[in-house]
Amino acid sequence: MMKTVVYHVKNFLIAIAIPLVLYIILLIAAPKAMGGTQIFDILRQAMLPSVLAWGVAFACKLGLWHFAAGANVISGIIIGAGIGNRLGGSPMIIAVSIVVTSTVIGLVCGLIYIWIRVPSIIATVGCMLVLESISALAWGGGGITVSKDYAVFNNVGVVIVSTVISFLIAYFLYARTKYGFNLKAVSSNINVAQQQGIDVRKVKVISFVLVGFFSGIYGMLTLARSFKQVPTTNMGSMDMVFNAIMCFFVAAAVEKRVNLMIGVYIGSLTVQLIKFGIVALGISGQFNNAAVAIALLIFCIMSSESETIMKLRGRLHFSRNHSG
Repeated sequence: MMKTVVYHVKNFLIAIAIPLVLYIILLIAAPKAMGGTQIFDILRQAMLPSVLAWGVAFACKLGLWHFAAGANVISGIIIGAGIGNRLGGSPMIIAVSIVVTSTVIGLVCGLIYIWIRVPSIIATVGCMLVLESISALAWGGGGITVSKDYAVFNNVGVVIVSTVISFLIAYFLYARTKYGFNLKAVSSNINVAQQQGIDVRKVKVISFVLVGFFSGIYGMLTLARSFKQVPTTNMGSMDMVFNAIMCFFVAAAVEKRVNLMIGVYIGSLTVQLIKFGIVALGISGQFNNAAVAIALLIFCIMSSESETIMKLRGRLHFSRNHSG
């Protein structure tokens, strides 16, 4: 029993090494900005982005690039909140309407991807452009506004509870269900999965639906910050996608140590530390996306299965064993 506990604690400590080392570096570089209780604010602010990232992780695990996730969020808020306003406008009705609308949008995107049989990048970019256009035209254009009563969903306790529930749902689906087993089987070897009788198309569609569902929860919570959502065009919704994908790559890098969904939060924490660090070091916030993109490229390289990277890993592994 004790050995099992020690093993899991060791793996967890190794998994959080990335954000921990990053925080220590930033703390040394900018002690006033990063010291004190600032770490608790960072931990809290990493919660909301992880909700969207949990949904995107289900698609990324299959090797699908879901570039429509951000547009799913925005269109889900605008269309869903608009429907909610017309059904009475209470905070709960609006919230439920956003989640349901976003989930339906996720389903439609998944069916389109399956039906047109093109790479996920092409399908989701197409869906993104269509969703951005629909959002810009919905309800006469100009986005959507909700009443100040909706601020209840910006309460710290509500955000924390919603994040925890989202995590438990994601964890259960990934680790304890037939879908989660099929997802891992398909991601490991799609041909073997098909030979075992797994319906790959169904797994992919469910993954798109889950992207929509978690996009809805994310949209439900983010709308409470400003009470208004304006449409975006010209692929402006992709910022959210890159942050979510960054969370997934960190999670994939530490999945051997902890569950993928735990790793997603570690990834979200890493992204938030990068953004806080840029501000703490006095660098313009315009470099946020550039810093996240650089980090994303690094993790892409680290997780790459290309011949060059595999040879480099082999050499490092040989050197480590030889020196030992």
